[in-house]
Amino acid sequence: MIRKPLLLFYLLLTSNVYALQVRSVVDNETTAVKISSVDVTRIFVQSDRIKSVKGLSGAYTRENDEKNGEIYIQPTALYQDHAFTILINTEQGRHFTLLLNPTSSPSETLMLVPKGVGRLRAARFEEAQPYELTINRLVRAMKNGVMPEGYAVREVNSRTTYHLGRQLNIHLKTIYEGLNLRGEIYVIQNRCAIPLQLDERQFYKRSVRAVSLDSIEVAPKGQVYLYRVVSHD
Repeated sequence: MIRKPLLLFYLLLTSNVYALQVRSVVDNETTAVKISSVDVTRIFVQSDRIKSVKGLSGAYTRENDEKNGEIYIQPTALYQDHAFTILINTEQGRHFTLLLNPTSSPSETLMLVPKGVGRLRAARFEEAQPYELTINRLVRAMKNGVMPEGYAVREVNSRTTYHLGRQLNIHLKTIYEGLNLRGEIYVIQNRCAIPLQLDERQFYKRSVRAVSLDSIEVAPKGQVYLYRVVSHD
């Protein structure tokens, strides 16, 4: 297990663009996901291949990529504002039901992660190198929008915003879920018309193993990203 605290501080500002939507799925259960109402969504299953898809006739159009075991799906005009379900069967005998919710957002690739898949790979990522290098790699992955081996990355849809004193807001944007570690990306917003200074120490609490900021100064009415690594123990 990884326990030793570590302070990381980076001043390199990088953009965080995520074209991948990751959803954990359980065999024979229904999972709600979002898809684009105006564009094609690519869907594939981690460490498996899609064998067949069934759904409501007339609700969507579909193309199969049999070579790679994935599908491309788009709602029809009548279902751009209505949810519908599809049934997915895989080559390894898994059966997933997806409740697809069309939105006007840009298209994302949807990766389905069956329960239990990825744990061994995440363990390899977390244990292959010394502690400091593992934390370093995870923070860099978050900064560059890269998914570490075995990890599941998900955007947080909650609009809940917390206050840091009277001048700053903070909300959770993205979670990187591993085996023993979890990465968190927060957006910190300055509500004031003057620049404000941050202290990375204020973001530590129990189980926090590392904190990294884009900058210790938040511009007037501006924002910075906070990257935090938390252990599950």
